[in-house]
Amino acid sequence: MLTELSTEIIDHMLHNQYFGRIGCSAENRTLIEPVMFFYDGLYIYGITRAGTKIDMVRKNPNVAFEIDEMISPGVWHSVLIEGEFEELHDELRDSALYLLKNRKVPVFANEKPGTLTQNPTETEKTVQPIVYRIHIKSKAGRSLRL
Repeated sequence: MLTELSTEIIDHMLHNQYFGRIGCSAENRTLIEPVMFFYDGLYIYGITRAGTKIDMVRKNPNVAFEIDEMISPGVWHSVLIEGEFEELHDELRDSALYLLKNRKVPVFANEKPGTLTQNPTETEKTVQPIVYRIHIKSKAGRSLRL
């Protein structure tokens, strides 16, 4: 049977997971990407790199965010959030980085993670982190038990 999750269960799931998916759209294109995150009870915080997702959310900050928990094919829980993407700078960025201390910016095998204060040379393949948060406008959850 499909049921709605309570606010308490939704918050519990968000507090206890670190991997989700962000969905965004701009200029007739839709994208869903996996991300690591931290939930503080008000915002979803994340760290990422420059690329298609960042280009899109800078044009259209309205995003969806989803987490799920699959216990078996007939038992799962899912949380869906609608919100607004905000790139963080200065003190807000520093505070978010403290929350995200165990999350890393994604890099390919031939790259290395950079720091916010580092200015890489043109020959280095260094990935500069982009820190963001999602202001939650709505959240809902569903559970299935067959």
